[in-house]
Amino acid sequence: MIITQDNRKVVSSHNFDSVNCTIDAEDMRYVASLLRNNYSNTQLAVVREVSANALDANAEANASRPIEIKVPTSMNPTFAVRDFGGGLSEEDVFGLYSKYGKSTKRESNNYIGAFGIGKFAPLSYGESFTCVSYKDGWKISYSIFVNEDDDTKIVKLHEELSDEPSGLCIEVAVAEGDEDSFKETTQDFFRFFAEKDMPKFLGVEEDFIQAPKIALQGEDDGWFFTEEENQNRYYYGNYHAKVIMGRVSYPLDNNSINLDNHIKDDRKRNIASNMLSSSNFCLRMPLGSLKLHHSRESLEYNKSTQKVLAKKILQVIEEIQVIAKQKLADSNDLW
Repeated sequence: MIITQDNRKVVSSHNFDSVNCTIDAEDMRYVASLLRNNYSNTQLAVVREVSANALDANAEANASRPIEIKVPTSMNPTFAVRDFGGGLSEEDVFGLYSKYGKSTKRESNNYIGAFGIGKFAPLSYGESFTCVSYKDGWKISYSIFVNEDDDTKIVKLHEELSDEPSGLCIEVAVAEGDEDSFKETTQDFFRFFAEKDMPKFLGVEEDFIQAPKIALQGEDDGWFFTEEENQNRYYYGNYHAKVIMGRVSYPLDNNSINLDNHIKDDRKRNIASNMLSSSNFCLRMPLGSLKLHHSRESLEYNKSTQKVLAKKILQVIEEIQVIAKQKLADSNDLW
């Protein structure tokens, strides 16, 4: 995903000395710790970030085989995601996993990731995870972990010849008692995915993912209302509308969008506010059209994001009015 930069022009009246801010190597462990632990829901962070990276790898390689996800059970408490992209060489693994913020996806909106932080998301949940790379006829396993000095380390564990297709598998050990919550988090995360993007889930029932029932939707599927919303589980902030961008769903916080600045019509502004407060309302937006917080847990509600959302919601209101007129015209009576 392309990360947009705000245009800034700094004017100085004097030719004073200046210096660029940097981070000393010995202080990097503290910054790394902040980046690893910037998630409010660590299980969701693992599911979202590891799955998003796998989807990006498949997209980059134009893979025909869907990513595979193993859901943890009490007998095998491991959450694992396997993609069928190009895999990573040893140089690639040590290069990517030794640098926070390192990303190859910032020049295109074809990919979900961009910040170069999500690959370390498993370290927000546990102290280590395993990366298995299949490439050029070899299977090589690595351990990525946090040591006693709070430094992030990579250790090569094993290598062997393999006839498995190329790709990467990320394996995360799940703590005892977390198996069911990981399962529910996985189900909730993928419930809005289209069938063509849906992973293959291993070791679960066929109807593992329950797609939401649609009550009303736009012609281009750019928005929809679901018939019901399961309020018993915390999913991306229940009691919020949602925006789906790059297949991933994010909560829409009505209080963070200043509708007064973008919608002048009082009636439409009230309708927009009600829609944003409806937990069964969802918007679909192109990848990169809205700015994300660096944790990718939520939107960053800057002026540009608010303007884009307000414009889209006004469009939805107009479409709903057309649909309402059509339904009334086709009815025998008002009831």
